[in-house]
Order: sequence, then structure tokens, then C-alpha cells
Amino acid sequence: MALTDDDKGFSVLPGPSFAALDQLVRLHHENLQSSHLARFLAASVHAAFLFMAMTVLTLVLAGTAPIGRDFTWALLILIGVLALLRCYIRTNAALGPQAPLTWAARELRAVFLYLGAAWGLGAFLVLPVSVGSLPALFYAAGPMLGLALLLNDTAGLALFLAPAGMMVIGAALIRSWPHRGLDASLILILQWGLFSAALHRNREPRPAGFSQD
Repeated sequence: MALTDDDKGFSVLPGPSFAALDQLVRLHHENLQSSHLARFLAASVHAAFLFMAMTVLTLVLAGTAPIGRDFTWALLILIGVLALLRCYIRTNAALGPQAPLTWAARELRAVFLYLGAAWGLGAFLVLPVSVGSLPALFYAAGPMLGLALLLNDTAGLALFLAPAGMMVIGAALIRSWPHRGLDASLILILQWGLFSAALHRNREPRPAGFSQD
């Protein structure tokens, strides 16, 4: 508001433009997204070591399956592990920020989808029919819990949880595990709890003083 000599009244001066403020908010959001994707891609190498350790431990503890089944399942997991390492190496070798990170993140999520199916298949190939509830829950929970702690990407975690959990539950029902009802219920509860916790943890904070319409 300003008083002028011509009309001896008040006139409204042009207000400040919000273009710069919008640009600042946009840059802030892009920076958060880039940081999110970079941390997700960096976690791929840790996920690779997690799957190698869990695979060796499973083969040692459940070593009753024929050697052909063990080899087939270990080979499937190894392919996924190599794909994780390839994503990590390509990401660190690539130059350029947003577009390469977005594309690499989509590729990494596809790898986790494959690993979910491969891990779930292990319930049919390497776990004995007489498996108890504790070993079955450990088999399902080990990589799920590890990835929930390692990954900051809810979509990547969900793409692993869905096929892995459903296939382990399917193995429990189809192969008639001794405690199949209990095993299926515990795995579902575990999946829901891990996904809910990851969704809450990975929720992007809104900039202070701004609200979404």
C-alpha cells in the first residue's frame, strides 16, 4: 500500500513474484529425490552381501534337498546378486544427476522383483517338507528384515516382499508344512509390519511452512 499525491488515496503497488519461491521449492524437492535415489542405489552392494550370506546360511541349515535343487536355487540367487553389483557399478560409473539415477532406480527395483521370486522359489526347492515354524519364519524373515533396514525405497522393498512372501506361503500350503496355517499368518503379519514401518520411515518430509493442496 502506498499514498500518492495525485489522488490523495491509497494505491496497491505490485506485489512480489512467487516464481523464485516456486523455483526454490522445486529445487529442494529435486534435491531430496536425487539424494533418495542415490542412497537407494548405494544400498545395492549391501543387499548383494546380504543375499550371499543368507543363501549360504540357508543351504547349510537346510541341507537335505538334492544337490541339483540346491545348485539351481543358488544359481538363481547368484544371478540376482550379480545384477545388484552391476547396478552399483554402473551407478558409480555414470555421470549426470537426475535422469540416470531415475533410470537406474527402475532397473534396481526390477532386480529386487526378480530376487523376490527367486527367494520364494527356494521354499519349494531347498526347504524340507517337515520344516518347523521357526526355520520357516527365519527363511522368510531374514532377507525381508535385512532389506527393510537397508533400503530407503518403499517400492523396491514392496517388489521383493510381494513375490517372496506369497511364494513362501504358497509352499507352506501346497507342500503341507506341519504348521502351515501358523507359518502363513506369521509371514503375512511380518510383511505388513515391515512394509508399514518402511512406508512411515521413508515418507518424504514437507518443507516447513508449505502444505500441499
